[in-house]
Amino acid sequence: MSHDNLGLVSTGTCVDMASLAEIADSLVRREISAQALIESARERAQAVTELNALAHADWPSALAEARRLDDEARQGHLRGPLHGIPVSIKDLFAVRGMPTAAGTRAPLHELDQDVARPGHEEAVLVARLRNAGAVLFAKTNMHEIALGATGENCWTGDVRNPFDPARQSGGSSSGAGVAVATGIGLAAIGSDTGGSVRIPAAFCGVTGFKPSFGAIPLAGALPLSWTCDHAGPLARSVADCALLFEVMAHRRVAQRMVPRRARLQVPTQWLAGRLASPIREVFERLLAALDERGAEIGRLETPRLASAWPCYTPIVRTEAAWVHRVALATGGKGFSDLVLPALRAGQTVLAGDYVDALKMREKIAAELDAALADCDALILPTSPVLPPLRGQLDVEVESGTMTTREAVLGQTLPFSLCGLPALSIPIGWVDGLPVGLQVVGRRNGDDALLAVGQWLEAVVGVAPRQPNCVSAT
Repeated sequence: MSHDNLGLVSTGTCVDMASLAEIADSLVRREISAQALIESARERAQAVTELNALAHADWPSALAEARRLDDEARQGHLRGPLHGIPVSIKDLFAVRGMPTAAGTRAPLHELDQDVARPGHEEAVLVARLRNAGAVLFAKTNMHEIALGATGENCWTGDVRNPFDPARQSGGSSSGAGVAVATGIGLAAIGSDTGGSVRIPAAFCGVTGFKPSFGAIPLAGALPLSWTCDHAGPLARSVADCALLFEVMAHRRVAQRMVPRRARLQVPTQWLAGRLASPIREVFERLLAALDERGAEIGRLETPRLASAWPCYTPIVRTEAAWVHRVALATGGKGFSDLVLPALRAGQTVLAGDYVDALKMREKIAAELDAALADCDALILPTSPVLPPLRGQLDVEVESGTMTTREAVLGQTLPFSLCGLPALSIPIGWVDGLPVGLQVVGRRNGDDALLAVGQWLEAVVGVAPRQPNCVSAT
């Protein structure tokens, strides 16, 4: 990675600087053990309990599994490319032997029906990680039922930003972002309906990847919006995300070379007025740096992107209300005051309005598909603002005041709404807070996007910075 704007911060161990593939190789050579990795994850978790990253952890079982994997490695048997790697799972995916609460006190009828089927006691992607050798040690906290982007939760407590606990960690995969940033395991799995992998990745200074719609199976996960839901990894690099994607998608990522003169498009018209001044400054410097490195930067008009926000809300709320229809029919007990009104609103959406939103989505998707046909990727800031304070309802951007929800979620939701693959990679720091770059690729062009992401990471990315709260551990 380039370190023009940031010196690499490390605890001094090889693990903190190594890729997942390199760590797995070290496990094979017995230079490190799976048991040591789990013990390190537990120490980090204990050091940052106030950040509230974990919903549930089973350290005894994880240590026992790690010892089994170490024994297998000594005998020359490896389960897969993640042999011995500690990975946490968002608390809406079923994991064998662990409870699933999805950050709510309401009953989860839809998930219960899925995992009750024989052979489905845990999510498909979880089973694939386990079969590849990952040590699944914990469930991470989240925004209630994944319906929100702040990480604030009155039932489980707020998940706090690792660089400033007074600020939001992003959501809904809040604990996943904090876990990776603080070294509680080496990777985490989240879900992304409107930005729930990319937002916490940006706010916590790590990398997050939302693949193309349908690339990773969601059986055994609590749905929010079945036409927008995705699963994806959060990790310390694009290469790590690519490896996790291969395991969960059962899809080989082809090694691709980015053209010598990368062709990138910026939705300039849509971004006008949306960015806070510090984010605008970082982004403009990044564009200048890319220009110096020979990238071809295009300025793109995408008039239909403005329709994504009013299109997304009726789709997601209608589908979420259907998912939770049983709990709502019995009074909605167990949903917080932050979530219940949105679910109730979803029950009142007219069929015609829902269908109109689906039709508009097709037009937005067609516009984006056309824009991406002649370039390598679309680039824009992952979040238009720095991580807001917890409880902050409005933010200041170039055009004035905007609700925090519309500013942050509105920046990422067009691409999950339309099912396009998207990355968030860390590109800088402002007043000690991370800034992320969102990179969007062609539909089902996940391997090409990951290649572009690795190139961008190398030329303008910054290394993950360890929060002060764990620097001494």
